[in-house]
Amino acid sequence: MADALFQEWRVYEKLLIHDYMDHLAFFDRLAREITARFDRPVAILDLGCGDLTPVRPLLAAVPVAHYVGIDESEVALSIARVHLEEGAVPRQLVAGDMLEVLKTQRGPFDVIIASFSLHHLADPDQKRAVFAACAPLLSSDGFLAVIDVFTSPLEPRDEYVERWIHHADTRYVALGPEEKQLLFEHVRTRDFPVSLEECRILGEAAGLPGFIVLLEDSPRLNRLVALSAAKLWGQSRGTE
Repeated sequence: MADALFQEWRVYEKLLIHDYMDHLAFFDRLAREITARFDRPVAILDLGCGDLTPVRPLLAAVPVAHYVGIDESEVALSIARVHLEEGAVPRQLVAGDMLEVLKTQRGPFDVIIASFSLHHLADPDQKRAVFAACAPLLSSDGFLAVIDVFTSPLEPRDEYVERWIHHADTRYVALGPEEKQLLFEHVRTRDFPVSLEECRILGEAAGLPGFIVLLEDSPRLNRLVALSAAKLWGQSRGTE
């Protein structure tokens, strides 16, 4: 994932600072879900943890037994190490390819977080492999939390890309023209999201048939989806 966007981490930092992708709302909702479902400190695996800015409020709000963050960006992880030093959470940060590092983890984890990372996998087999690798790492009552962009049902990728760019061009007012072009080029070349139904199918194939949408943003681009081994987990399949 070491493309121009992540080499120029300052652009993504601006998205976080201005909360343009609603990280605060998604991680607050996830923290509340964890608190409601567990009466013990939880072990968390974070796929694509970045510099930890979005997840830090969750780590402060939820009793954490252990935290493992994975990211390909050394720039982001160098910042993440400073952030983790500010807290008392037992932690480990690992640099490397998400799927390859996943294979080295032993678990169990109560929560595996994939925040705006799965849509960067262009190959459907890679997405299937990540879901398949996550499932056996979960505790018996654990779940996979996917915070990501999703296409509308049957929406072609090029239509999704233009819809996303139009939304960002209108909302991301703190970015200058060059920063926007860098971001838009990233989306055109690196974004390969799935629909909610495709996500449900990926989870079911991996042994995670429980599926529920916990939160979505108003433009219906970003969602927080939870998947678990319990088929009746949650109240809704949540698909469109």
